[in-house]
Amino acid sequence: MQQTIAPRSPWEIFIPYTPLHAVSVLVCMLAIAALITAARRLRGTAAEPAFRRGFAWSCIVFWVFQNAWFHAAGIDWLTGLPLHICDLGLLIGPLALLTGNRIMRATLYFWTFALTAQAFIQPALSSGPATPVFWFFFVAHAIVLACALYDIAVLGYRPLWNDLPRVYLFSAGYVLAMVGVNAWLGANYAYLGDPAPPLTVPPFIDALGPWPQRAIVVTAMAGLSFPLLVLPWTLARRPKKSNADAAR
Repeated sequence: MQQTIAPRSPWEIFIPYTPLHAVSVLVCMLAIAALITAARRLRGTAAEPAFRRGFAWSCIVFWVFQNAWFHAAGIDWLTGLPLHICDLGLLIGPLALLTGNRIMRATLYFWTFALTAQAFIQPALSSGPATPVFWFFFVAHAIVLACALYDIAVLGYRPLWNDLPRVYLFSAGYVLAMVGVNAWLGANYAYLGDPAPPLTVPPFIDALGPWPQRAIVVTAMAGLSFPLLVLPWTLARRPKKSNADAAR
């Protein structure tokens, strides 16, 4: 007897660049805006640090819960370890808000706006809102972006050129670690590996060419984008010429 497989519900499937994608991103942005607005109203008062600690610890609890859920049936060494940029950002973000450590703040800023923010534009997701994976994906990436924007809009973080060497060094260590882990496990963490089937490479990464070319291109694109993320703040800090100076 031929076994028939029931078709998946449309709510179990996520397809990028559809109305669902747009609505999902919009909801995330509105939630982040509400958080930042509330925090800015508390800025300069004794309530803001308590608000920030509550938010940061909530993020850490979410990180623990998410990983516990994914590993409830056992550790998935190929895809389930929290080693992607966004997984680490989900820890670095709240720790940066709690500690004020400059390296963490800089890493959060550069990784978020050069890499994590791409998840809203090109989500590597196929599970729809009827599945927990959908919610984990968008909540996790929204948290990372919220932490970075909180640091800028509420705590006043501004990237400096002397942040770059430390972020490059930290990022280089991460890349080398992921190359080693991927080679050992046959995984594709940080999209730097050459995984064998049934693992797949997201289309936007696969479009960059075969391995190791795509790993080199991804790393180079991220590295080249970091200085561009400093430039607007540098230009904003330049003193403006007065009318009298401009007339000379």
